[in-house]
Amino acid sequence: MKIGDRILIAAVIIFSVAGFAYSILRPAMQGDTVYIEVDGKLYEALPLDQDKTVTVHVDGDGYNVVEIKDGRVRISDANCPDRLCVRQGWINEAGENIICLPHRVVVRIPGRMKNVDQVTY
Repeated sequence: MKIGDRILIAAVIIFSVAGFAYSILRPAMQGDTVYIEVDGKLYEALPLDQDKTVTVHVDGDGYNVVEIKDGRVRISDANCPDRLCVRQGWINEAGENIICLPHRVVVRIPGRMKNVDQVTY
């Protein structure tokens, strides 16, 4: 192995570690609003700073219970067959989602960019 190969390997390792550290250590943006959507349409928009429980009724006898508490949101109960939405747990950061595919329910915290350098149309 030549000196150039060693330099290349070291550079790749350094950039990989730096990229991983940046993705882990960068500050997460807290969300302030949660959107509950059913079938792609807005069902309700709620602030994350107020504790509340909302039962979302879907086709037939389907339901999802959305709980907002301490600036976090989760689906605490649902009668869908797999209940993956319930097992996902709490979310509180901008850009996070909880999705219940059988009921077509999406609970999302929209992300905002605070320092936009450029906008392209």
